[in-house]
Amino acid sequence: MPDIFDTLTINKMELRNRFVRSATMDGLASQGMVSDAELGLYQELAKGEIGLIISHGLFPTKEGQASPGQLSVHTDEAIPSLRELVNIVHKNNGKIVAQILHGGWQCRPEVTGLAPVGPSATVNPRSGLQIRELSSDEIYKLIELYVQAVKRIIEAGFDGVQLHGAHSWLLSAFLSPVTNKREDEWGGSPEKRSNFIRRICREIRQMAGLDYPILVKLGIKDYHPEGKSVSDGIKQAKLLEAGGVDAIEVSEGIEADPAHHIRFDALSPYYIEECTETRQAISLPLILVGGMRNLSDMQAVLDEGIADAISMCRPFIMDPYLVKNLHEGLTDGSGCTSCNQCLSMMRQGYLRCTLV
Repeated sequence: MPDIFDTLTINKMELRNRFVRSATMDGLASQGMVSDAELGLYQELAKGEIGLIISHGLFPTKEGQASPGQLSVHTDEAIPSLRELVNIVHKNNGKIVAQILHGGWQCRPEVTGLAPVGPSATVNPRSGLQIRELSSDEIYKLIELYVQAVKRIIEAGFDGVQLHGAHSWLLSAFLSPVTNKREDEWGGSPEKRSNFIRRICREIRQMAGLDYPILVKLGIKDYHPEGKSVSDGIKQAKLLEAGGVDAIEVSEGIEADPAHHIRFDALSPYYIEECTETRQAISLPLILVGGMRNLSDMQAVLDEGIADAISMCRPFIMDPYLVKNLHEGLTDGSGCTSCNQCLSMMRQGYLRCTLV
């Protein structure tokens, strides 16, 4: 089995090790553009020798903006700003993939100026807002807007792209029976509920070519009493694999409890079951996120063949040099206690660990 410090290749992208910085909403963007604070954050992450950095989620349309401090990729104006971000990572020998995140039914009119949209007309139980159902024509238009966003991502120099299909955001909402009640080509079965994300991936591949890495963060299971099962999620993962996706980061889908994927007090991996079953069904590289704290747990994920890489969010908020320190034997794990105080910091427009 590979050592966690061994290289990993995703399509034509070679990573220096098996560590991934999972996309982390930092709230630092300035009117959708990269701020100096963000440049400083990514510079430190790259210096920390992380194999792959996945960016803060970029919104591909104005109606998809999930928070005021989110980065934009919905107009050409964003390209020079994003190029600065890429350059600072590359200058420090890092690799960076851009994540695209459309907030969908979780968006707020005070941020977007527009009504929130989703696969089906419903009421968001958290906000109480009425969700407008997207028409089929609007879905086809959104597919094209995703492709345009990836064109900008390529022009900015990112090493690949990741689509966020987890955590109740728009693509995740299409993948789930909780939020997708459609009976047309975009819903009605696990396969049809995956048509939206698969069509996006297909169009990106046609535009970007065979060698450009396409990753998906996928909710394999919904943590909701009416949600999709692991077997449904695996069906969708297999369809994505057949459609040419290069790697999947395993996470959760629709959540009954807000931010359930950022589990309080979690000190050990918590998507082992989902990832193990997914590994048995597909052969493309899998990245496991959630609760990674000790080097021994991380290496065990690789030793047992559960995943090919491990992904972390909160530990890198605490220490962007964690991988370098692990490699040099200065520590055997992260001191992150999953207290989630960093989430409060993020909502105030800056990102830091309260324990350091």
